[in-house]
Amino acid sequence: MKFRKARKSFNNIELAPLIDVISFIVIYFLMNATLEKNTALKVELPRSSSVAKEKQKDELVITVDKQGKIYLDQNSEPVALEGLTEKINGFLGPEKERDPKKNKVIIRGDGGASYQVVVKVIDAVNAAGVSRFNLAMVKGTSK
Repeated sequence: MKFRKARKSFNNIELAPLIDVISFIVIYFLMNATLEKNTALKVELPRSSSVAKEKQKDELVITVDKQGKIYLDQNSEPVALEGLTEKINGFLGPEKERDPKKNKVIIRGDGGASYQVVVKVIDAVNAAGVSRFNLAMVKGTSK
């Protein structure tokens, strides 16, 4: 007697496991994209009860660390205070051609940094013709 082997045809794909795997991959990449830090320099920002919004693409971030060194955006090379105005103009473009709404700078001063250095950075920002700047801080109570 001849037995016929049952042949299973693979004409359809199970969608439920495929959707599960794809959703886990999407969630993984979304979590990693939102948890990524946007700066390479470790700065302990002052604390405040209210915090401004995050950095936009066309905004320049100036960081002042505890030693009083000044950094532009994510550049790891310190910038001299004397050349800061020229560097700001190089990043934002000539003062007369700037869009007033996009003419913004965020200053991230370390909580242990000299207040005088932060004030000199603000002076350099004003000398570069920047119409609006924010001081970055962390939400929470002060120590």
